[in-house]
Parts: sequence; C-alpha cells; structure tokens
Amino acid sequence: MKKTTIILILIFASQLIRAQIDFIPKPQEVIYSEGTFNITKEFSISTVGGEEFNIKYLKEHLDKIFDFKINTLDIIPKNNFLIFDTSDQSMGKEEYTLKINEKGIIVKAKTKAGQFYAIQTLLQMFPADIYADITGPSRMLLKEWNLPQITINDYPRFEYRGNMLDVSRTFFGKEYILRHLEWLAYHKINKFHMHLSDDNGWRVEIKKYPLLTQVGAWRGENEALVPSFDSGQGRYGGYYTREDIKEIVEFAADRNIEIIPEIDLPGHSKAVTVSYPEVLCNTKKEFLSVQGEGSNVWCVSKESNYKMLENIIKEISKLFPSEYIHIGGDEVVTNAWKECPDCQALMEKEGMKNEGELLNYFVRRMEKILNKYGKKLAGWDEISVDGDLNKNSHVYTWRGVKTAQDAVKKGMPVIMQIGEYCYIDMKYSPMERGHNWAGIVSMEKIYSFDPIGSLGITKEQEKSVIGVQAGLWSEMMIFPPHFSEYQMFPRLCALSEIGWTNQEIRDYKEFDKRLWNSHFERMYKMGILFRLPYPEITKEGNTVFVKSPSPSAVVRYTFDESEPNMGSPVAQSTIITDSPEKLRFATFFGTNKSITVEVPGSKQYLKPKVIVTSSMDENPRAKMSNLEDYNINTYFRTASAPQKGDWILFSFEEPVDCREITVNTTIPVIEFWGISDGHVEYSYNGEDFIIGGKFKRYSVKLSKLDSPVKAIKIVVDSKGEGKPIAVQDLKIQ
Repeated sequence: MKKTTIILILIFASQLIRAQIDFIPKPQEVIYSEGTFNITKEFSISTVGGEEFNIKYLKEHLDKIFDFKINTLDIIPKNNFLIFDTSDQSMGKEEYTLKINEKGIIVKAKTKAGQFYAIQTLLQMFPADIYADITGPSRMLLKEWNLPQITINDYPRFEYRGNMLDVSRTFFGKEYILRHLEWLAYHKINKFHMHLSDDNGWRVEIKKYPLLTQVGAWRGENEALVPSFDSGQGRYGGYYTREDIKEIVEFAADRNIEIIPEIDLPGHSKAVTVSYPEVLCNTKKEFLSVQGEGSNVWCVSKESNYKMLENIIKEISKLFPSEYIHIGGDEVVTNAWKECPDCQALMEKEGMKNEGELLNYFVRRMEKILNKYGKKLAGWDEISVDGDLNKNSHVYTWRGVKTAQDAVKKGMPVIMQIGEYCYIDMKYSPMERGHNWAGIVSMEKIYSFDPIGSLGITKEQEKSVIGVQAGLWSEMMIFPPHFSEYQMFPRLCALSEIGWTNQEIRDYKEFDKRLWNSHFERMYKMGILFRLPYPEITKEGNTVFVKSPSPSAVVRYTFDESEPNMGSPVAQSTIITDSPEKLRFATFFGTNKSITVEVPGSKQYLKPKVIVTSSMDENPRAKMSNLEDYNINTYFRTASAPQKGDWILFSFEEPVDCREITVNTTIPVIEFWGISDGHVEYSYNGEDFIIGGKFKRYSVKLSKLDSPVKAIKIVVDSKGEGKPIAVQDLKIQ
C-alpha cells in the first residue's frame, strides 16, 4: 500500500510538471514520458559538440536560479548531463530535438541555430526567474529542479520570422535595441528589420556624408528638421555610431538574429534632403507626401545621386553582414518627377510611359549597386509594380493580400507584413491608443493570420512566401514611456507562433491560456511592460458588473476618479454605487497594468451652445463648424500650418457653470497633428482672459474654474511641428 501511494505521488508530480509547461511558440511535436529528471549540483553541461556562445548563454541563465554554479565538462559524462548531438546532418538549419530522460538532457541539432532554439525551449521549462535581470531584485535560488521526461521534435514553419522597428520617427538608443533583440531571441524571431531613415531622422553614421547625422539626425525648433510627433521644441534625435552598429550586429548574430538595415529611398527622405539639398529635383514646386512632408524625394535623373547612393551603400554593406539591404521604395511622391525636366527627359530617352516606371528604373539601378557590394535588394511592395526585378530581390508586402498575390505570381520571394494583420502600431481595441487606418489589430486578429492560407495560391507558388514580419512604425512611441513594448507584446508572441508553428496545430484559445498560465510571468521577469486586456464593465441601475479578461487576472479599482494602482482594492464581480461616474478600473499583472476604463455612459458632458472663430483657414473636409456640434467623430482641421499668434476662440452663448474643461487637439483616433507649442486661455466675461495652461501632449485640462466660463481661447506660441493642426470638440464637465 505504501509503495502504491509513492508511485501515485510520483505520477501526480510528473503530471503537475507537464501542466506547468506552456511553450511559446508552440513546438511542432511534444511527447511526454513517465518520470522526471532531477537537476542537482552534480549536473554538468558537456562542451563536446556545443557551440561556445550557446554553452555560455545557457550556463548564465541557469546560474541565475540555482544556489550552485552549473558545471561544464569537456567530456561526455555518463549521467546528470546536458549533451549536444550533431551527428544527424540531415536536420534542417533551425531544427532540433530536445530529449530528457532519467539520465539527462540531449540536444540534437546540426547547427548553432538549432542548438540555440532547443535552449530557448528548455529555458521555458524552468521558473520564470531564469529570465530576470541578474542585477535585479533577489530571486528564488533552487537546490534542485525536476524536469519531465519528454521528447520535443521541432523546426520552424518559415525561414523568415521578423520584426521591423522604425527608429527614425522615434529614436531608440543602443541599450534599448540590445534588450529588444534579447526579447526577440526568447521568442525564436530571427530577423530584425531596422528602419534607419525616414523623413524624421537619419540614424546611422556615414563617414563620407557627415551631415546626414550632424543635420539629419536631429529635429527641433532650431534644427533643419522641424519638431514632429510631440518630440518637443528642443533638440531631439540621435544616431548609431559605427561602433554601436558593430555591437548590435554581433549581439544579434550570437542569438541567431540577422539585422536587415533599411534606408528608405527614393521617397521618405526629408532627413537627407535637408542635409544635402542638391539631391532634389530641379523644380520650385513642392508636393506633399501622404504624411504631409514636402521636398522628400531624390531626383531619379541625377547621376550624381547614384554616386552618392553607391558611397552610402558601400559603407552600409561593411556595417551590416546581412545578405539583404532594404531600400524602401514606398509612397514615393512621383509628382516631383513629373515637374522635373531632367526626369521627363530620362523618361523620354528610356521610352517610359509613366512615373511609376521611373521608380522601377531607380530600383533596378539600386539592385546593380547592391550587387556590386555583394548584397541583394529588398523593398516594400511598390517596387514590384511597374516593371520586373531580379528574382532574388525580396518584396515586403504591406498594402494587402492582392499586392502579395501579385508579387508571388511574379515569382518574387515575399515577406508578409500585411497592414491589417501585422502592423502593430495599430490599436489593440477602439479604446486604446494607436493608428487605425489598417483596422483594429487585436490579439485574436493577428493570431488568425495565415501567411499562406490567406493568399489562395498554388502549392508551387507557396514556396515564394518565405516568411512573416510584424512592423512597428513609431510616430506615437515617444510617449508614454515603454509604449513601444505595450504595442509589441504580446502581439509579437502571436507573430512568433505564426512564423514558427504549423498552421494545423495552432489554436487561439489555447494560445491565450498559455499566455496567462505562464508566458505573462516570463515576460514580466524579462522586464517587458506588455499590454494587458482591460476589464469589461457594464451597469444596470446602481449595480456595476466587472468581468475580468481572464480567471488569472487581477482587476483593481478606485472610487474617486483616480488611476488604480497596486494599492487599490481588488474588484469583485459586482459593485453597488450611487456614483458610477467616479469609478475607474484596470487589469494588473504585477506592476504591469491595462488602460484605465470607466463605467460606460456614466460620464456626461455638457453641450452648451457655442460659436467658434479662428485666425486660421479651415480645411473644407474638416470644417470649423464641426467644433460646434459636440460630435466626437468630427473635428476641425486647418488648411495650413499655424503660425505664432494664431488662435481659435470658443464663445458660449451663455456662461457655462462647470468644474472642468478639456481641450484636445489632434485627430480623435490618432494623437498627432496637434498643437505642440501653445496655451489655452479662459474668460469669465468674454473680454478679459486668464492663462489656463500650456499644451502638453497636445492637450490642456482646465480645472480651477471659480465662475461660469464665457469663452475659451487656444493660442499658438510657435509654428510648432509645421503641419496643419486638428482640434476636437471641448469636453465640458
């Protein structure tokens, strides 16, 4: 009887260990066996067959959680081991088998990459403290740890699993990039696409053209590039030195990540044209891009430009060992070429029918330059439209499934970064910050993406889809702190599984459980300020109902309109209250929290009759009268950029007795094209005005109002970001 009880306890313990392992990304095959393997101080890692960095990397992680140092041996021990088996040369480049039996751990892989990914899977079988910063707070130190006896046969679905980060609009320093690369490695993402240049900043040192970083890396009131995206009137920016790039590239390579640099050409080049204006076309007319930038396109007819570009590519090629260099090619304002006599002469000479063919001419010239320095070309899907390219040039499709289908049918290698699924600068939900032009990219939506199944192509054509990538454009990443992490995670967890795990074994509900059961804890220990779903709040009479996003989630609340924090009480399923408008709720995981939500419909805004006038002309598509209708979906947009002293005046028909007025500029759904340098005044009699506050993040809140308010005035203090601005209806309480 005693022996039977012990056996049952051991079986239960083994099952408990299994239940605790929630791998992300999900391996292709996991086979459990009965029993465990116990890691104790006698355990050792054999260096035979193991890559030096992989051994060091694994040992450093294990040393964080045990109260003894992990041994390494230059022999293969008989038991209590981790050994590397490289004998099967038929395995794929990133394929591995991880087998744990009663004697130890066997990692079978023919390459450094395969070994590294086996290690990533193994790390997820230990407590989450294995991911913690070694200099951080104290952690549990284990005397031993039981691993299940298990066999994992694993390999990636796609060879390319990427993340693109725009470091131009918001500059992310070297230390952040290194942390980000570590996070990508933990998720088996093997490509990091650095968007190094755009209209708002040039981010890589080029010795032959120092003005690119001396001038083009900075923006501000007294810089060649004007402030943008609430970067402030002071000097904002930065760039990566050659030494920075070397460190970043080596750090990534150790972790099986290829850095793919992008220099966006021939459009999106304002940072270049303010540094070297001679690259522009010989025309006095200015045409604006979809982002509102003028004079941002290289002249396609100037031979001197191709010489400059060759010199830049020569230096970039030495900095980045990647086989590919991305040249952008997107959203080019070809009207500049239409007005340029030299570009038109080139079109006539080459027998071209439209300016789209000029773009193809430029791209083919860039192909030759890149090939000269041992590189291949990559670009956004516009590069494959008007003309042919080399069949080894990579096309990154972003504008939709149709453009992806067209590129595949041309036989081009395609990376899928479709906006409606893969643009993680989009909103998670209508309630949250972010773009929405490509739709709402919820966790479930990004996870639903099948890069091949969405295309309706033949088996042979499927070979052209080499991978998938998430993209984070950074207009909105300057604030709040760590917002980039919020936007990326956990959506990058979903992307990692899209890229790694075969479609037929993926399931969103099961994936979501793995996130809550284990992976949020891992990311928390990694130091990622990831996004959490907010609670669902409803109301019937005096009863407020609180629905948590997960049984594992903690919802906290306040009852005085303040932000919930770690000291706030935990919300139960119902709250009885006479003041629902004062309640605030948020989901917590440790100190990480969701956005704060209110009881829907509980906050009522006053809507007094108002007349709005301005010193600025209106955009016919967003008229000034929109500010008089209190419709949250409409707004006023100026026809041109405001100048210092410009104003907008809200005059109420009768003085308004209120406790708070919020003045928001920017388009309601996105948070730029607002007043970055200005202030708001208020008046009790319509004639004498009191300064109420400076704009901060495009907004001013007036709360110390002693009498009914007769008028509100917005005043522009400088040209700010040099773009037309938007203003929303007043929110009056």
